[in-house]
Formats: sequence, structure tokens, C-alpha cells
Amino acid sequence: MCFKVISMFSGAGGLDMGFHNEGFRILWANDFAKDACDTYDKWANYNKDGSRKKEEDCTIIECGDISKIDLNTVLPGDSIDVVLGGFPCQGFSLAGPRQVDDSRNVLYRHFVEMVKIKQPKVIVAENVIGIKTLGDGAVFEKIIEDFSDLGYTMAAPTVNAKDYGVPQDRMRVVFIGIKNEICKGGAYIFPKGDPKVVTLKEALKDLEPVNMDDVCQAAFSSRYMSRNRQRDYDQVSFTIPAMAKQVPLSPDSDGMAPEAIDKFKFVGKYRRLSYKEAAAIQTFPPNMEFCGDLDSKYKQIGNAVPVKLAERIAVEVKRILTTEDLSPFLNIENPEKEIMVDVRMTDNTIRGKAFEYATLVELYHELAENGWNDKKLTITMDKNYKNIERAYQVVQGSDEEFEEDEVEPIYIETVENNYIHAARVAAKYLRKMEPILSSSDKLYGVLQAMPDSAGVKGDVRDVDFIIYKDEEQKDIVRDIGISCKNNHEAVKHPRITEDPDFAKTWTAGKFSCGEEFIKGMEKIFEKIDAYAQQYTRWSEVEEKMDTIYYPIVQLFVDEIKRLGIVEKGADKAACEQAEQFTKTIFEYMFGTQDFYKFIKDDSMEATKVYPYNMHGSLMQPYKNQKNNQAVKPITLPEEIVEVRVKPKSKTTLEIYFDQWIITMRLHNADTKIGRTSLKFDVQIKAQPRKVMGTILPWNKLDGDKS
Repeated sequence: MCFKVISMFSGAGGLDMGFHNEGFRILWANDFAKDACDTYDKWANYNKDGSRKKEEDCTIIECGDISKIDLNTVLPGDSIDVVLGGFPCQGFSLAGPRQVDDSRNVLYRHFVEMVKIKQPKVIVAENVIGIKTLGDGAVFEKIIEDFSDLGYTMAAPTVNAKDYGVPQDRMRVVFIGIKNEICKGGAYIFPKGDPKVVTLKEALKDLEPVNMDDVCQAAFSSRYMSRNRQRDYDQVSFTIPAMAKQVPLSPDSDGMAPEAIDKFKFVGKYRRLSYKEAAAIQTFPPNMEFCGDLDSKYKQIGNAVPVKLAERIAVEVKRILTTEDLSPFLNIENPEKEIMVDVRMTDNTIRGKAFEYATLVELYHELAENGWNDKKLTITMDKNYKNIERAYQVVQGSDEEFEEDEVEPIYIETVENNYIHAARVAAKYLRKMEPILSSSDKLYGVLQAMPDSAGVKGDVRDVDFIIYKDEEQKDIVRDIGISCKNNHEAVKHPRITEDPDFAKTWTAGKFSCGEEFIKGMEKIFEKIDAYAQQYTRWSEVEEKMDTIYYPIVQLFVDEIKRLGIVEKGADKAACEQAEQFTKTIFEYMFGTQDFYKFIKDDSMEATKVYPYNMHGSLMQPYKNQKNNQAVKPITLPEEIVEVRVKPKSKTTLEIYFDQWIITMRLHNADTKIGRTSLKFDVQIKAQPRKVMGTILPWNKLDGDKS
């Protein structure tokens, strides 16, 4: 069966090509840009040998201003299955002017009018993620309301193109509306993509050698130099923008190095991606011909929906149109959940990593201004660094395209000041607390981001500064670590693992859980597996507190008691074993290495600092310099006094050490049901007096008002 489609704001036809490849028939398309229409015409209406297709097989391409087209004259009398398009996004972009009344923002009204006239079974639209927060969400709410008033139940998932076969980080909103009589008021649940990504190496391997005539040669603006623009061959690309001069660097480039936060420099050779490379990254077919000059080609490519993402959307739309019983694919009980504002925008994990990046770069900047030159101070730019750098770019919104280089992005200003200020005062504090940081002579420092896997082994540090005596980095003088937290004071988030023996994981094999605990967890795993067959998300499991959460918490309470608490009169060996377990599990939670804990507190407009000097490596004197405020080493606990389920709670357990109290709250880290989707949130509720916190207001450190 061939489904009929009308396309609006079609551009060069990335979205349309995906639907075409999946067997949909595009009857009519429109765009304002002549070059884009000419490009569309070439792939849609011509055979591979250059001959034109039969007229009945061609797409009608109406080039011109949509506001001047009488939509009632478009395919009169034809029954249309799908209306799709990407109404212009410049006015919605996070990095562009965010005015609600931007004239480009109302162009979607013509899309609404077409839907009203044609009454398709399904509507599909794509836009930048900024549309969800524009005007404090007012624009997004209006769009949903408009389509709902026409009799459609809407979903608006935020997707990353890299999860759907596209070698590119590209966050976008996909609107999917289904006629109420088809979906019975249930919103479509867009499936998660494939965790295995297509790399730049795979995407570019079959291209011919680059012709420099195909590469934008414009000057590099200060905006371009505000962040890293280069990804390696074993990674996916940054977002391909519509503006030629903002296109990322080729993976053949040597890269960029930070000079300060939001200020980078080129290292060695560099060039932008050619338009053909950009097209391959957007998953257009090889040798596809784009019309117009170089800037126009880049613009068509950057504005397009990646073809592979479009194909996946088309597969889902085909499912909607051909499946008799759609209920397994719909959120019927809570359809509003499928249109909620993007969790990415509030995800504390991403914001936490952004703070890590700001801390690392601001510490680099602080040291560079105080005696550490380029030769003596380096940043390890490995995948860990690139992960936190990417998180910072995400919260900035700088993965979005922007139209005018001189336009200052209001949203970025608001966000980055918090991160910069929080990190800056912390960096200044750290330099004062550690005498060695003011003695750069004959020392070599390396700043690095710690991998997430370090936490599994008990190293809770996020940023590490290793100081060497020698340039070859063989003789370590000092190792100063930092844990960065964004608006929370949790010390760790250990996950439930596939292996039910948590003690083996948490104590690096020194201890193991008993048979009763393991059997209990295996039964719970079976229950989780059964829920995964019946439901999609944890929110659908109303009884999860009683059937999953509380049983797990109780099992952990009993097992920690068994391993860490001994009966009165127990023999010496049992006491020593319990003491060892106490120290080991404490270090797993709080760190096997000493560290400073930096907490970015937006409500206070301050950074909180706690020095966890548990092994005596922090604030040590260096040569003739001392720190008179040094915190003495903190004694590690040797005894677990009590373990219990928190009163009136089904999700939280409490562990009372000597001088310390911690809580562990169980919750789902992922919305999708799975054995490893649950994790604990570990919080300190009491600690020794030696752990004295310091509050650093962002506007009052050494008179710094910036």
C-alpha cells in the first residue's frame, strides 16, 4: 500500500527522502529557496541515468512563499495520509534570538492550516530543542494546543540523531500527531535508538579526496573559537549547522586547545568539513547533487533532517498506518508524558558533567594566570575530557545552529555565568589552599577528567590534577582531586548491577554476599523481567514500591548488618572482618582518594567546598610554604553501629557509622524497566566536625564582581 504525503518547508528534502525510501509517495512539496527546490527536483523527479520520471511519478514542487499559496488549491480532492515538514527553526533556536514574536515562528501556522484542510491520519514535524523552552514554553504549548484542537493526540519526543544511524550529535524534537479516532487518545511512544553508533570513519570512508573548492574558507569568528569544533574519526560529529562558516572541523585536523573557558585556539593543521563530508554526515546518498553556490549547499545540508533519522521516523509512521491494534505502542494512561519538556534540559547528570568541565578549564585558567605556562601545564584531551566538554556544550545550547554571528545568545549568557562563576571561585580557593599550586618552578601539571568507571572502584573524583617533578611525567609530587556536584550534595550513585553480589563489586572482591541475599535478588530480578515484558516504563508499575523497591532495600539492610555488625562477644577474627568491611564500604562510598568536593548552589549563588582529607594528602606544605588553615586527616570509621530502613520510607536505608550517618535512596535512574535501571542516591546526613564546609559567594571573592 502506497501512502500519500504532502510536504511543507521541505528544503532539499532530507525528511522527504527518508519517507520516500520507506515507500511513501510524496505528491506535493514546497520551499521558499530556489536552490533547495532544484536539489529536491533532481533526486525526486529524475532517474539515475538523468532522464526525467513519468509525470505521474513526479513530486509537484511548488517553489515560493508559503504565505502566498492558496492551500485550498493544493491537490484538491486527494485523500492525504501524512502531512510532514520542518517549519523554520531559526526563531526557535537556543542560540538565536529567542523572541516569541519572531516573524519566522508563525510560519508553522500555515502548516496547521494545511493539516486543517487535508485532515491527514498522521502529522510529522521536526524542530530544534529550543522550541520546547521558547517563551518559557508558551510557543511549544501553543503548537500542541493548535494540533490538539484539530483532533490529534500529540507526542513530541526529543531524539539524538546518533541513536538512529546518523554519525552526528544532533538533538531535535519530533512532533508526531495521530488522529484521535485512530489512537483513541493515546500518544505514540517513540522507540529508543541503537546504542551502537556510526562513527565519522565509517561515514567518510568512501568519499573521494577533498577538493578545497568544496570547503568554506571564511574567517573564523570569535564565536567559532569559543568552543572545540573537532571530533575524531572514532566519534560522531558535532551538529552540522546551516551556516557554512560554523561547520565543524574535519577529523583530519589536529584539533583545538582551550586557552580559557569559552576560548580556544587551533593546534597544528585545520580545515572545516567540506560540504560533501557534511552531506555524508547528514546521511545523504553518495554523489548527491546539490544546487547553488557553496554557502547555499552548506545551508541546504545543515537545514535538512538526516536521511537515516527520517527513515526511522517513516518506519514508525508506517507502523501507525498499518497496525490494527496500536495500543502496545501508545501511552494511553498518561499521553501528556510524551509531550513533556525535554528531560535533557534538566538532567542533573549532564549538568554535573558541565560543571566538571567548567571546573577543569577554570582551574587551568587560574593556574595559567599565576605562573604555570603552556609547557608546564596541560589538559589530557581524551574521551573523558570530550564527554564533559560535550555536556557543557549541551547545557549552553551551543549544539544549535545560529544565523547571525553578531547576535548574542541570551540563553547561553544566563547559563554559562553560573557555571563559570561557580568554577572560578572554586579554582581561586583551591590555589590558596594548596601551597604547591603557587610554586610552579620545576613542576609539571596535568589536568584530566576522570572516567565514570573510576567510581565503580571507589574513586569518586571527577577532576584530577597530577603534579610531576619531571617533564616525562614519571615522578609524581602531588595528586589533587575534585568531586563536582551540581545543585546537590550526593556523594555517589551506585547502580544495581546484573551481578546480584553487590559486596563483591563494592569491595573489589574482598567480600561477598551470602546465599540468602543473592537468592532474594534473583527473585526480584525475575519480577523486574516480568514487568519489562508487561510494561515499558517504571512509571507504569504502580505497585513497584512494594514489589521491587522495598524488598531490595530490606535485603541490603540485612546484608550490610550481616557483613558489618558483629554480635556482642564475637571473636577477634569476626570483629576484624567487620571492621575491614566497614572501612572498605565507606571508602567505596566516599573515595579511596582524598578530594575536594565542590557544590554549585544556584539558589545561594555560591559554591560550597568540603575538603575530604581522609588520608592526609590535602593542603600539605611545599618547600617553605604552608597552609595555616589545613584540615587535619579525618579518621575513617571502624564500626557500623546500626543499619535500618528509614522510618516511613520504602526506598531509603540509613547506615550509622561512628561519627558518620549516610542514607541510600533507591530510585530508577532510567525510565525504561530493566535490572540495571535502578540506583542508590548516597547522601551524608552527619559527619565529623573536622569536615568544615566553606561557602564561596560568586561575587565576593577577592573583590571579583564578574
